[in-house]
Amino acid sequence: MRIKFVLLYLLFFLFMLSCNGQEKSATSISTKNDKVKSSLTDNFNKTSNLYFDSEKKLVFSSSIIKEIGKFTVYYIPNSKQEINYYQNFEKSNHIIPLYDEENSLNYYSATDQKKIDKILKERVKSEKDFKIIGTFIPKNFITIENAEEYNLNFPYLQKYYQKENGKWIYLSEKKIINAEDEISSNSKNNLLSISTDKKDLQKQDIQYSLNGTWQVDCKTGAGNISITDKEASLTLLYNQVYIDMKELKRYDFEKGIAYTLKEIPEDIGNIGRDLNWNEYINNEPIAYLKMIDDNTMYFYWYGFYNKKSKKREFKESSFQQESKTKEIILKKCSP
Repeated sequence: MRIKFVLLYLLFFLFMLSCNGQEKSATSISTKNDKVKSSLTDNFNKTSNLYFDSEKKLVFSSSIIKEIGKFTVYYIPNSKQEINYYQNFEKSNHIIPLYDEENSLNYYSATDQKKIDKILKERVKSEKDFKIIGTFIPKNFITIENAEEYNLNFPYLQKYYQKENGKWIYLSEKKIINAEDEISSNSKNNLLSISTDKKDLQKQDIQYSLNGTWQVDCKTGAGNISITDKEASLTLLYNQVYIDMKELKRYDFEKGIAYTLKEIPEDIGNIGRDLNWNEYINNEPIAYLKMIDDNTMYFYWYGFYNKKSKKREFKESSFQQESKTKEIILKKCSP
């Protein structure tokens, strides 16, 4: 299976359909006979322009060296100051995304992209404020059509590296099966999960709890989620589907918790009877909650992961129907 990506002159990025579409449209293809570095990881430094991923709230660069493959570098903020900065990056720097109605895409103007690149290059000089993750796809999985087009051929192999003290350290590799798998594998949560070392896992000094009942609107909201310690009950679709979830992983750097489906629910309504519940019981996250303060939090619904088809299903929730904004913010309605 082959998927074609076209490099646009302007930087386009998908907000909902693809978390890593921005990377693909920003990848530069080297058409010169550049000297290949003696070490594979030295080529991570050949990436030039920096881009801002508005969905993941991180910085990245990407390039293809024809003789070797595709190199992408992610700068994931890990200090509180940097995390807050990138949460409000566009507003703070007076950058306004434009909208392409024909393709349902947001993009930056050429002028704004130059501005973004200049700001970010200065910002990432302080590498201690970031976890720097590199991914590499060997050339045999890439077909370059011309200076502006290339094909990634599924399935392909992707290797992960982390930059520590100026050196690139090999972490792991994964076989990417399809576009859904690609999005999941390049998500911020997955990149952080791969990069987390033993010292990070041993840090227990960050205390936070999401216990309580949460809604979009405490007075009129129909959907709700009730959390008790490591378990949560969610009204996925009001008067239809109610599910129980269990905690999968915590991301202390931003006070976030990923949840997976605990068991096949009993109360599923007419809509739920058509869902593939047996395939949804696995260790893939279906929801992610990120604490803002003691009384508000972000809610992200990924949809159920079908372990057989390796695709996400049922991507809508009551919260999405009730929320007036793209990002769903829940309020604590009771302890």
